[in-house]
Amino acid sequence: MGQGPGDATTGHLWAIDPDECRRLLADAGVGRVCWQAGPGLTVLPVAYGVHDDGRLGFRAADGSILAALAAAGPVDVAFEVDDLDAATLTGWSVLVRGSATAWRGEFPAGLCRPWAPGERSTGVQITPQSYSGRIVSGDDGQQGEGT
Repeated sequence: MGQGPGDATTGHLWAIDPDECRRLLADAGVGRVCWQAGPGLTVLPVAYGVHDDGRLGFRAADGSILAALAAAGPVDVAFEVDDLDAATLTGWSVLVRGSATAWRGEFPAGLCRPWAPGERSTGVQITPQSYSGRIVSGDDGQQGEGT
C-alpha cells in the first residue's frame, strides 16, 4: 500500500511561539470555548475580540449557558481558534488556557460582533494564562505563505 496525503507519515508540524499565537488570535474573530459544565465538557463557538490588555471578550445572551459560565467565574477554560485548508491539508491552530469571568467594567463597543441572532447583554472575558499553537502541513515540509 503506498503513501498518500492521508497517511500519517506525510506532512509536517511546527510549533508556533506565544507572540505569533497572540497575533493569530487577534485576526481570527471566531473561536471555541471549552469548559467543564454540569453535564460534562462543553465546547461552543463564539465570535470574540482581543482587548488591548490581552483579554479575550465575547457577548452572551442572558440566561444562556455562556452567561452561566461568566456568572460562575473564575472558571478554567480552553479557547481554540484555527484556520484549515482541507484541500491542501495545511493550517494552524492556537490554544489558549485561562480563566473565564464576567467582563470587568463596560464591555467595549466594537470589540466583537456576535454572529448569532438575538440580544447579547452579558460580557464574558477570558484572561489568558498560556498560549500554544502549531502549523500543520500536508506537503513536503515547506512552510507556505501566510501560515
